[in-house]
Amino acid sequence: MTIQETAKIIYMIHTAYPADRKTTAEELADRIDLWAVFFADYPAQDIERAVKAWIVSQSFMPTPKEIKEACGTLGKLGRKLAGAHYIPDEITETDPETEARLAALWDSIQETAREADL
Repeated sequence: MTIQETAKIIYMIHTAYPADRKTTAEELADRIDLWAVFFADYPAQDIERAVKAWIVSQSFMPTPKEIKEACGTLGKLGRKLAGAHYIPDEITETDPETEARLAALWDSIQETAREADL
């Protein structure tokens, strides 16, 4: 998984869990770097599938270990079943203020990645 794909995954997790919104851009950049190392040998679609499955089934943020385990579990259940997971509307629909905050956060993540020459 590339650093850009990892940033997308971390952004998805960050968006889904309100408690994580207090995380600074620097902390998010560190998390992206860490997860990119842990999942360098994993296909991005497998990680994304596991994260989506986690988000719709758990009320707390996942650790890399939990996502690795979810990848194994989902693989055993079959990729077709894993692809059937969806993110409920409650998670994807936000008010304009939240959307603006998330857009600013995403810009900050991208700027941090550019500064680090990623």
